[in-house]
Amino acid sequence: MWKLQCAKRFVCATMQRILQRRRIRTLRLAWSLMAVVALSLAVCSAIFTVWTLRQTRDLSRSFKTLQERLEQVNMQRKAIFQLILEKRELLESQRFRRNAPGRKERKVASHFEITKDSVQKVGTEGVIKGWTEEVLNMSRAVHYNSETGTFKVERSGVYFLYCQVHFNENQSQYVKLEVSVPKGPLLQCMEGYGTTPASGSHKFHFLKPCQVSGLLRLNKGAELKAVTGRSFSLQESGKHYFGLFRVN
Repeated sequence: MWKLQCAKRFVCATMQRILQRRRIRTLRLAWSLMAVVALSLAVCSAIFTVWTLRQTRDLSRSFKTLQERLEQVNMQRKAIFQLILEKRELLESQRFRRNAPGRKERKVASHFEITKDSVQKVGTEGVIKGWTEEVLNMSRAVHYNSETGTFKVERSGVYFLYCQVHFNENQSQYVKLEVSVPKGPLLQCMEGYGTTPASGSHKFHFLKPCQVSGLLRLNKGAELKAVTGRSFSLQESGKHYFGLFRVN
């Protein structure tokens, strides 16, 4: 009888040790899995942080590059305009000394811009309106009708015309700009752009410029107008300008 009780006690002690070992193994396995999960989360968090920093740096570079390009375009436009005016003034002075001393014809030019306060929605016919004339120390080339958005030529001659518009467009893959001349050539610009966020997700992602320029022979009374798609909208803070000056 005593031996039987000892055997039962031994068996019970053995079973308790086995169960305890199993519990310890289960706890160790659970802690190991939790440690692996925590380590994986830490690695994923580190990778996401690095990716976010890289994306932020790339967006900052893209935004800075866009600003620099806009400034360069504006400076180039002003420089070209100034050089052409200086060249024309030099040619006129030479012609003045050669042909008609004592008489000098005034330069003919006009320059218009759309400011943040004057920007308007594109009309149903696609005519761009809201132009504001800049005061120049020379004879006016055109008269602007704010109701119809047309420019009426006041003096016949050969003109260099230039126009630029910045669109705020995120639906169409392209933007277009046309300057129509009655019974004459058509100055046209059509630029294609991406519409997905991968193209750039900064605040100027949908800022899309379009430019036209060229020499035109214009008769007095001819009406010009800048036209685009009627569904397009202008960027309020963009650089919009329309101008021309007579070269002959």
